[in-house]
Amino acid sequence: MLKKNPLFLSILSAAILSIAWPPLPTGLLLFIGFVPLLIVHHLLRDTKKKNLKFWLYTCLSVLIWNIATTWWVWNASPTGCLMMLFVNTLFMSVPFVLFTHAHKLFPKASYFLFIPLYLGMEYLHFNWNASWPWLTLGKGLAAVPNYIQWYEYSGEMGGSLLILLVNVWIVHLIAKGNVKKIWMPLALVLLFAGLSSLCAFNNFSFRKGITNNIECIVVQPNIDPYEQKFADGSNYLEPEIQLECALDSTLPLITNKTQLLVFPETALVGFNNEATLNYLGLINPLRKLSKDSNLCIISGAESYVIYPNDKNNKPSKTARFDEFSSQWYDSYNTALNIKNDSVSEIYHKSKLVAGVEKMPFEFLEELSINLGGTSGSLGSSDKAINFKLNNGVKIAPLICYESIYGDYTNDFVNDGAQILSVITNDGWWGQTQGHKQHLLYGAIRCIETRREMVRSANTGISAKINKFGNITHQTKYNERKAFKCNITPNSKITFYTKYGNIIGKVSYYLALLIALMVLIGRFIRRKPQKSLES
Repeated sequence: MLKKNPLFLSILSAAILSIAWPPLPTGLLLFIGFVPLLIVHHLLRDTKKKNLKFWLYTCLSVLIWNIATTWWVWNASPTGCLMMLFVNTLFMSVPFVLFTHAHKLFPKASYFLFIPLYLGMEYLHFNWNASWPWLTLGKGLAAVPNYIQWYEYSGEMGGSLLILLVNVWIVHLIAKGNVKKIWMPLALVLLFAGLSSLCAFNNFSFRKGITNNIECIVVQPNIDPYEQKFADGSNYLEPEIQLECALDSTLPLITNKTQLLVFPETALVGFNNEATLNYLGLINPLRKLSKDSNLCIISGAESYVIYPNDKNNKPSKTARFDEFSSQWYDSYNTALNIKNDSVSEIYHKSKLVAGVEKMPFEFLEELSINLGGTSGSLGSSDKAINFKLNNGVKIAPLICYESIYGDYTNDFVNDGAQILSVITNDGWWGQTQGHKQHLLYGAIRCIETRREMVRSANTGISAKINKFGNITHQTKYNERKAFKCNITPNSKITFYTKYGNIIGKVSYYLALLIALMVLIGRFIRRKPQKSLES
């Protein structure tokens, strides 16, 4: 049955990939996830229209995998979910299409050529306008952090490389009839388990009496984003009341040793003009908390900037024109650093969610809708901006979706960030695996950079994650709570932080080279046929 049923094999591959995905701690199944699907290619090699058939089986498998692991996007946007599934399925099928054509040119090496083709696709998915790298294979090992301590050298795409190598090696052995040698790729998996233990041991600190810990309070207000948080909700809470909800569980925990307080994404909602932030009544309670103390408060906010009147000249790509005031303005998803009785630093979210906070292409700009209620794409900072605590320690103020980008997190660390913070609102997705996946992806950033992370979620899971990717403190979903923890700054620069995504970049250019060779090969094969016909 397995040898003669490509449909069953394609569905089997999707099933393995799906049950291997976080938050389940079954990530090691990814090492055989693509095996059934690649065997389908081997089975179809002597059939008519084999390339078309393989592409259809691939699309089916990838679509099922996408639905099973990211269906929760439907809760935030049904239309967006359908578009995401459609685009991602087509995009992720491209390496398989190129692989089938490469097989004709290099039949002996084609299975291994599939590796840079797939990795090149993953790298592009981090960097093009419709970026959605949620299913990068290396992220699939996020729920088994003890296995991926070597990510400090390779980044998460090192995980993708290992997963693909083992899958392809197994298929190659099956195709050659060398099933007895399957122990070799499986031994490679075990070898990396040992390597992970060595990396972890190398990062253990044996110092006693560490005194540079920072006392931190992480806040989870638990305000429903659909009903309570924004003005279009039926049970909308005024911004001042929302802040009171957050402070109720926070104030009892603050001591004179508390140096950092973290509120979630858009904790300060409404129309907050950045030119007058220090004069807004909404922010006064937080300013007063920071007055005459060592306390720094990181808080998410909705904010905007108004530009001078000039109707004929658009001041930025994302600026929108208000007909009533005849002014241009930009709206932002913002992080504020409040200390010493004032807003001292501002950062605007830069990795915006395609189709939600921005449209991936400029001609669709006017169709973009922010879940908070504004129209048009949001503005962004043009670089990573760290916040500085009163003791001089730098902290990265990552906002929501940004925490799934390893290279972008590196920008903060290379600029001096010693601690990672994530402010987010995962309540858009409901009580699904979406918020759990997002939490675990943050753990990968901790391993890659060897930085501790504090994570404040409006609704979702707030947590502290150590430099080994282990969650040491966390809240429950749908819980209004604040918790206290100690975080230790770290100035060490890992190999991955220093050199970035080498695997992704090299694979991307190799994939372009293979694609070019495929195109040239097809042109050469067609040319003699035309000559004969003439």
